[in-house]
Amino acid sequence: MHTGSTFTCIDLKRFRLYLLMDKKTITAYDQQAKSIAKLHANLIPQRLYQLIEQFFVRGASTLDMGCGIGRDSFYLQQQGFQVLSVDASKNMLEQMKQLYPSVTFVHDALPDLTSLENASFQNIFCSAVLMHLPLSTMESTCKRFAQLLKPHGCLIISFRDTQEKNKREQGKLYETINALQLCHLFSLFNCSLLFSEIKVEKNRNLYWQNMVFSKR
Repeated sequence: MHTGSTFTCIDLKRFRLYLLMDKKTITAYDQQAKSIAKLHANLIPQRLYQLIEQFFVRGASTLDMGCGIGRDSFYLQQQGFQVLSVDASKNMLEQMKQLYPSVTFVHDALPDLTSLENASFQNIFCSAVLMHLPLSTMESTCKRFAQLLKPHGCLIISFRDTQEKNKREQGKLYETINALQLCHLFSLFNCSLLFSEIKVEKNRNLYWQNMVFSKR
């Protein structure tokens, strides 16, 4: 007779999410969801919206991976994209439900994204997410993105560095991502780099890397 602790499927899935996306980061987003919602409401990523206009197929199926409070998801929806939003923080999704109730969302996390079907998306948008993942998951993350993209589908990724020596900001992980290594990983899964740039956020002296990949 088994007398140890028992876990439901939901418990196991939650443990899996924490294991892959860094537990402290998810906890920090859950705890700071309301304050982040207020901050992000006034931070509009105009450069990323320009890249969306340039590279995404309008009206097509679009994944907003790491949607947070849904600001960018709502923008995409307003521009006519068929948007599905995904985030690992339940409290951030709760904020999105209040702010943008028309947006459809799923609670899931990279790199597994087990709730999503392969070749489901023409466009994938992933802003300020990759640096929260342990580097050990980067190859499986690239592979999963490639699986989710339709042939000739497009992926926009944006990530930044940190000035903190411990790679933590208010509890959230900020790994250093090598852009060249990322290109190599995507090439392993039949994806090509279309565009890359570095933008400086002067007020915080941070460097944002914006990259666009296409599935061959």
